[in-house]
Amino acid sequence: MATCPKCGGYLGTNHRCWGARRQLKTVGFGLAGGLAGLAAVFLLADRPSEPLVLVTTLLGVVLTLAVRQYARF
Repeated sequence: MATCPKCGGYLGTNHRCWGARRQLKTVGFGLAGGLAGLAAVFLLADRPSEPLVLVTTLLGVVLTLAVRQYARF
């Protein structure tokens, strides 16, 4: 079984290392998801509490990254 010298992962046909460009792309998607979650809470509530804003922002980040990983784009 061959392993990648950069990341130590299995070298299969679909192997792709996490380079700097790919990490920046992931951070960008996370920020976009966080902003979407932040906007959604202000659209739904007139004066949201701080924990609600934090939770919806983090939920936006997590959901965006999960959908991105599932859809593989």
